[in-house]
Amino acid sequence: MDRIGLVIRNLVGGGAEKVVLHLAKMFQKRGIDVHIFLLEDHICYDVDGLTIHTLSKKRKKYKLFKSKGEKDLAKLLEKTVQKVEEDGVKFDVLLSNLPATDRIVSRVNLKNNIYYIIHTAYSLEINEFKKRGQFLRAIRRRRLYKRLYKDENLICVSEGICIDLGNIGIKPHSCKVIYNPFDIYMIQKEGEKSPKDLPNENYMVHVGAYRQEKRHDILLEAYSKLINPPKLKLFCDYYEDLEKLIDKFALEEKVEIFGFRKNPYPYIKHAKLLILSSEREGLGNVLIEALILGTPIVSTDCISGPSEILVDELSKYLAKVNDSDELVKKIQLALDNYPCIDNSFVEKFKEGTIYNEYCTLLGG
Repeated sequence: MDRIGLVIRNLVGGGAEKVVLHLAKMFQKRGIDVHIFLLEDHICYDVDGLTIHTLSKKRKKYKLFKSKGEKDLAKLLEKTVQKVEEDGVKFDVLLSNLPATDRIVSRVNLKNNIYYIIHTAYSLEINEFKKRGQFLRAIRRRRLYKRLYKDENLICVSEGICIDLGNIGIKPHSCKVIYNPFDIYMIQKEGEKSPKDLPNENYMVHVGAYRQEKRHDILLEAYSKLINPPKLKLFCDYYEDLEKLIDKFALEEKVEIFGFRKNPYPYIKHAKLLILSSEREGLGNVLIEALILGTPIVSTDCISGPSEILVDELSKYLAKVNDSDELVKKIQLALDNYPCIDNSFVEKFKEGTIYNEYCTLLGG
């Protein structure tokens, strides 16, 4: 492989956006010319040394015109890709990320090899619409995904996602599972740093944006039932609703909203336990990062990711989804006793392993 393009809406947030940056650096370190194409100019990460192309200042104006806006963005992407290729080097592959981007990429008229990376289980999103009584929206979303990915080449970041696609009737041309890559040396090196606000007391952490699927309510309910637990640090931005949840369970003295950190690794490394309470994940990157740092973890056994990470003797620390009592039991079990975390648990997520899988798939 000589040249790879990664396409995504923006570089804001810690999920797929962070994965795209890791992929870009992984390929770049191995001598591949990497280009990242953003639908909008919104970046919250250090992108020094990476080649970034932004298609628009704000995508909002294109969204106003719906189908026409998508066609216009697709044309911009086509022209930008073709401009880069004027040096005579073609993109070996374009890797599209997230549905909003996939809708644009599906409209481009390019002869390049295109793969869509699927980062989450779509059935849970569809079921959420049904729970809210938004049945028409659920039907439309399912139809969108079936149409969007029919006969396309897909890469799923977990086995659970690949199975989920089949369950909602998506019939791709190919579907390959490749986990997200992790730079173990970098994560461990960043974990050795000592930020000024590193807590000097026993504490547990939850790392994840304040969103419905992260189930902070279940987390806080479970925490309120624990007897004399270590304090809990929430690594997410402040929201008034989250503050109200903390107040609801009378946890003002025990739970702290710690905010977003560009380098969360020292805080994870020194935590007694990392807890994931989600009802859905793509893979659960933070679980792998915690294992790399040697930090015990407890996680809900959501549809994709955690059960592929907490394997063998760690599987007993998986809790039922949306069950605070079950989460309490698993947290207490982990605090009382946790096995040694060795390299075997993270071997399949190593950057070198993932790079080789991409080379096998793409013919590099």
